[in-house]
Amino acid sequence: MDDRLRPAAHLTSFGDRVRDLGVVGLYVGGSLAFGDYRPGVSDLDVIAVVDQDLDRRQRRQVTELHLSIPDTKVHCAYLWRGAAEDLGHEHHYWAHGELYRRTISGIARAEVLRGGITVYGPPPADLIPPVDDAALRAAALGELTGYWSKAVRKPHLWQQDVYVDLGLTTLARVQATLTENRLITKREAIERLAAFGVPDDLREEIARRRGGETVALSDREREARAQLARDLMIAGIERLT
Repeated sequence: MDDRLRPAAHLTSFGDRVRDLGVVGLYVGGSLAFGDYRPGVSDLDVIAVVDQDLDRRQRRQVTELHLSIPDTKVHCAYLWRGAAEDLGHEHHYWAHGELYRRTISGIARAEVLRGGITVYGPPPADLIPPVDDAALRAAALGELTGYWSKAVRKPHLWQQDVYVDLGLTTLARVQATLTENRLITKREAIERLAAFGVPDDLREEIARRRGGETVALSDREREARAQLARDLMIAGIERLT
């Protein structure tokens, strides 16, 4: 077993169970693969490659399987090989307690191809089409011009910790991809936040939550932070795009 799997060893048993659903390769990217995994805080980002798109019976089995797993934040994309070349194709995806369809981004693919963990199956490059530097940069920019450009139009979202933390760290991660052609962890991204005007107290707050702490804020503090984070995101998106 790859030593990086040890903090989430249950993925091995998960892999054994999804193998019966036609999964020919199971790969882990994200924080676990890149040495930044925080138990109880980090999601587990998994790509399961399937030979055939999931039919109704298999979708029901996938749902039952995921609901039977303790709360381990497993986010699993079921990438159908028949549409693997099409970055716009929406594959089945399990996250946040439900199975739905969404695209599998160039970032998620690149994480697995460039440093992912193989739970079983051939090397990921045998099943997942390559993501070159130009495609990776395009995918990174797409994160900003797509999802995050929509999010900054909704001020109420920025009251939530997850939008503040994920949004601001995304700015630093996208910058690293655009300028250095590499993927960085959230930990490294937090260290780079000053370059986007993020004050030390907010950077420390984000780091504390990343470490598993609960940071209490008053309503007034939360409102002020929401406005600041949203303004920083708008400025960062304009700067990088």
